[in-house]
Amino acid sequence: MADYVANEAVANSPSVPSPSNEPSGESEAALLHQIAVIEKRIKEIELEQSSTAKPIPPNIQAKLYALRKIQLEIVDKEVKFHLKAHTMEVEYQPEFNECHQRIARIVNGLDVPDLVESQSAPNDGADQSSGIPEFWLTVLKSSFLDHMIQEADEPALKQLQDIRVRLVNEPEPGFELQFQFGPNDYFTNEVLTKNYFLRCSPNPDAPAKFNGFEIYNCKGCTIDWKPDHNLLQSPGNSFFDFFYPEKLSSADYETEFNESILECDFQYGYHIKETIIPRAVFLFLKENTIVGEEGQYACCCDRCVYIDCLDDLVGRRSLNVEDEDQDADADADAEVQEDTT
Repeated sequence: MADYVANEAVANSPSVPSPSNEPSGESEAALLHQIAVIEKRIKEIELEQSSTAKPIPPNIQAKLYALRKIQLEIVDKEVKFHLKAHTMEVEYQPEFNECHQRIARIVNGLDVPDLVESQSAPNDGADQSSGIPEFWLTVLKSSFLDHMIQEADEPALKQLQDIRVRLVNEPEPGFELQFQFGPNDYFTNEVLTKNYFLRCSPNPDAPAKFNGFEIYNCKGCTIDWKPDHNLLQSPGNSFFDFFYPEKLSSADYETEFNESILECDFQYGYHIKETIIPRAVFLFLKENTIVGEEGQYACCCDRCVYIDCLDDLVGRRSLNVEDEDQDADADADAEVQEDTT
């Protein structure tokens, strides 16, 4: 709008006399006059635009005020609804856990289901392999988290035995993702955890943006790496960066950049809780339809931290910063050149 106003002002004002055709004193006076004409025209346009806006009649204002008050009441009831729904989800979690436990026992070879009569193989448990090898690695690689998994991560992830979620209400709403591992050559932890903290309250300054629970913070865990097997020290990124959210942000980056990265991590946490855990068997069997245009899972946010890898993202940002610095230098040189002329 400012550019439009300025352009219209220039179009409706006399042309600037050429300094090459007049003495310097007259040229300076002409420029000052030109600036005054532009400023006057801008004020006129702003006044015209403000006068065209029709004032809302008092009786309509009262109705709109009452409607907005009701709208805020709806938001308050939504807060209560989401809090109660989360409480119910926590209470019902044992029902889901019973099913997940049965899946885990079959996947890890603790239970051997009977072969169905239609199969030609004999109903002999010895003919079945011990569990389902690489079940959870296959599940993860069947989701859009596939691009987080590097080749160096796969030997460790082959020992992933289960992924669970633990919902909590106290001291604040949230959930904990639990990755249960068997013995492996990389770390001694039996369980790696990632905690997400939720809040359910509208922003007083922007209540229209309220959409239920949102993740506002997360906390990873310490991985006890075995000597010379720390995957985080390998070149590039690692799936296990997921357990070190503090690595994703830095004081060297702008606040908006850090918020974008954490927002992406929050989306991954929700995806694991809402899709990967409850739909693990479907993912393993490739019975899914949530794919992107190119047949791959798409990230659920607009600024994916794992587009290629975090290092690449930061690298591109550094290049952008350099480009901005170069543009700033070029503008400064142009200003100097104009001053000298």
